Amino acid sequence: MKKIFILVITALVGSLNAFSQINIGASMGANFSYLIGDDRIEDATKRIGISPGIHVDIPLVYESFLEISALYSQQGVTIKQDFMEKYIHVKYRESRNIDFLIVPITWKQQFGDFYTKLGPYVGAALNADLTWKRDSISADTAIRQTGTEKSFVNQLRQYDVGADFGIGYQTSITGGIDLFVGVDYRIGFFSIEDKNKKQINNKKLRNQVFCVSAGIYFVKNRRSKTYRHHR
Repeated sequence: MKKIFILVITALVGSLNAFSQINIGASMGANFSYLIGDDRIEDATKRIGISPGIHVDIPLVYESFLEISALYSQQGVTIKQDFMEKYIHVKYRESRNIDFLIVPITWKQQFGDFYTKLGPYVGAALNADLTWKRDSISADTAIRQTGTEKSFVNQLRQYDVGADFGIGYQTSITGGIDLFVGVDYRIGFFSIEDKNKKQINNKKLRNQVFCVSAGIYFVKNRRSKTYRHHR
């Protein structure tokens, strides 16, 4: 799967030579991800991860672009439990981390310096691991236990397909560079499907991600009719 990530990035960068109007960008984002569906995981909270990426804007019509991105997206869910067990106070934390290569293909519409995005995305699961920590606290002792299960990605669905919705602000900061800040919401259409019924108790769960990101675009031709005259 890591080879797929490299190939997609290479293809996006290589495509710049074919279109004189294409703009390329780079971003860093913070993910707030969760697993939603018919079967809710009890005591689950959002996983916070990172989402670096590269982007290309292909001008279509006035103030409209086809935006294609490649994102490394840290997703999953965190479980926190706090309970009593035979007079022992137990604090338990478990992180189920699933990392994806996400490729959104969206229609990006400018409204002055603001924009909206809408379109599908496809994703490939790159890695999955589970880490847990258990603190058992009694009147006179405190015991901590930890564990890790690496690389159970083959037990999951190897791909994800869903929808991407986004809004943001993009403005010129110098002659050929735009700064942008955006918020994206992605929701998967399919269950992540734990085939061996171990990691998530065979629950039907789909990816849900809020991503807040910031980055820059290198604008090749600001005089193009695709841009407003004041940009």
